[in-house]
Amino acid sequence: MSESEAWAVRSAGEAGREADGVVLAVDFPGTGRREAGFPDLAERLAIPYPLWETLPPPLAAGTRLTGGQWIDRWLAGVGGRPVRAVLGFCAASPYAAVLAHRLGAVQERTPDAVFFDPDIPQEFFLYWQYQQIMERFLPELTAAEKDAARQRGEQARERADDLTALGTELSRLFREYGEPACRRSGLDDERTAEFMGGFTTYVSFLCGSSQIAAEEPEALVGSWSKATAVTSSGSSEAGRLVAKEIPFPEVAHVDLLASPEVAAAVSDLLR
Repeated sequence: MSESEAWAVRSAGEAGREADGVVLAVDFPGTGRREAGFPDLAERLAIPYPLWETLPPPLAAGTRLTGGQWIDRWLAGVGGRPVRAVLGFCAASPYAAVLAHRLGAVQERTPDAVFFDPDIPQEFFLYWQYQQIMERFLPELTAAEKDAARQRGEQARERADDLTALGTELSRLFREYGEPACRRSGLDDERTAEFMGGFTTYVSFLCGSSQIAAEEPEALVGSWSKATAVTSSGSSEAGRLVAKEIPFPEVAHVDLLASPEVAAAVSDLLR
């Protein structure tokens, strides 16, 4: 399979084995993030099947999709190929759960679900991400501007009725502070639009994960109750609400997908 708009091939698997099924991995890959990603896991896996990872739409557009629209986009990209397993990292686990459930309705075998430090995005998580990205990627902001952005973000969190409302307000604040910071750093209009759009699309991804968990509870619970969770020292309680937990208490959350021991355990699961 060549690269598509919805999926990136992270490992090709053994020659001639794609007909036996693919493994899908749900995450929002991003440049400069602290956490290891599925490309790191793919380098260490020993499985015969190709591993595909979800891709966001073009970031410059600042795409806003519902949870169901994210799922539909990925399903269309699968193109009817058999899927053996669906993996989900952290806040993407609700997507992985619902995706596995939907695939089970259209193919002979329901894919296995494997979550890595699974969680469902909440308001505090989204606000924390806003603050972290503001701090790390907008160094041109003054200390006063950063303090104001934090305070206004916290006020938005206190006022918001739900995650989607908070996402809309944080996206507006990020643009308000981010566009001047990008100009100060010398970024042109195209790069600035991509950076701003990337944040908006990421917020849509997180909000969609929460939406899909609320809109399709039977699919979520059905997959979750049969899933395997691979957990780190930073896992939440959600990692214990599964059929099987494989704990790695000595591995930090940011290193989970880059751990050779984790890759070996997941390889055993997927073979």
